[in-house]
Amino acid sequence: MFYRNLEARLTSWANQSNPKPLIIRGARQVGKTTLVQKISSGFDHFISLNLEKTEDRRFFENSDNVKRIYEILLIQQNKVVLAGEKVLLFIDEIQQYPKAIALLRYFFEELPNIHVIAAGSLLEFALGDVPSMPVGRVEQVVLHPMSFDEFLRAMGMHLLYEKWNQLAFEPDLHSLFMDTWMTYLVVGGMPAAVKQYVEDGNSMTRLSTVFDNLWLGYKEDVAKYQRSNGNQKVLQFIMEHVPYELDRFSFANFGQTLYKSREISEAFSQLEKARILSLVYPTTSLTLPITPNHQKRPRIQFLDTGMLLYLNKQQTGILLSNSLGDQFRGGILNHAVWQEVVSMSDSPLAKLMFWVREEAATNAEVDLVLPFGGGVLPVEVKSGASGRLRSLFEFIDRTDAKLAVRVLDNHLSIERIQTIKGKAFTLLNVPIYATGKVLELVEREKGK
Repeated sequence: MFYRNLEARLTSWANQSNPKPLIIRGARQVGKTTLVQKISSGFDHFISLNLEKTEDRRFFENSDNVKRIYEILLIQQNKVVLAGEKVLLFIDEIQQYPKAIALLRYFFEELPNIHVIAAGSLLEFALGDVPSMPVGRVEQVVLHPMSFDEFLRAMGMHLLYEKWNQLAFEPDLHSLFMDTWMTYLVVGGMPAAVKQYVEDGNSMTRLSTVFDNLWLGYKEDVAKYQRSNGNQKVLQFIMEHVPYELDRFSFANFGQTLYKSREISEAFSQLEKARILSLVYPTTSLTLPITPNHQKRPRIQFLDTGMLLYLNKQQTGILLSNSLGDQFRGGILNHAVWQEVVSMSDSPLAKLMFWVREEAATNAEVDLVLPFGGGVLPVEVKSGASGRLRSLFEFIDRTDAKLAVRVLDNHLSIERIQTIKGKAFTLLNVPIYATGKVLELVEREKGK
């Protein structure tokens, strides 16, 4: 069982004496069930239900009384719980019976001495059917595919991980970090792929089978969130085309579609609920709050870069060139950076945005903007060891920002530079493998 960063939060939650039930959201196959099974070792008793199974769902179908449900579970599993013993009740695939989600508040209110975790890969589809969402009575977190630092630990590269965690991005480690990062891009963060790669002695020969099975599973899931036969056809159309849409797009001509813009938009919304992808919208905000502009063309953030590269048949080119070259232009490098940034938060409300200025006289686009220190932090992503900064200069000239970030294939460094208009600012060059530490690196620089 690989270490996941969310494990620290779950362990802290498990040590509370009267915790709110915890809902873990996330796409299928990102490791939710495995993570819960891992932390269950810290409890005296572990009760696991899967509401896709009729025999487990009936506990909730037969009663609304959570005390009675718990009592019957103990009898059925022949468990005797003594005073002071810790119990973890895990309700997996809870979206299969939305009423069970509403009952979570009563576990908190009437059974405060037991810990309850619920999980579901298609949970967002069920939330609209919940008769009374237990707002304020539950906590919610999201589990993403494995991040680069989690990959380092899964690979057993603990000393390199410690360097990464301590922000010790020393020049003589750059090649090792880059080699490992390139491997991570191809393997990706899906636990099944990482597990296969590790078990095969760092061989990629069987990864194609893993990715085929994962992608076929996601495509077959389309039937679970269709609303009509016509809707299913639109969903299937998007699933066939979405891996290859690496640039900004409009709903009206996605994949040269003949479907209506509204149909495409609604289908994308359903795929977002399944967390197979998310739509990253641009913003024109220069100050907080950063708000998305849904009238402008978005980009697609796919679930996992490794799977995306496999579907695009880009793995071999990356392995042979071992560089962030032309094959990354068009969005794949942005995608990899975005995936790392997404993994920095376990909040269901976290959203990515990029900045644009689209006018007749000039266009500018900054790859990522993040709230930081009471302002907006611009982040540019470059596919080589340097790169033009015209859009970043445009952003700096229009704001009070004194610091910006450039993510690239180069060492960690700091430059004091000026825009074309003469405005001075600090540019923090962050190696791409350090993306997950970008805010800590900025904080360290500002503290100097």
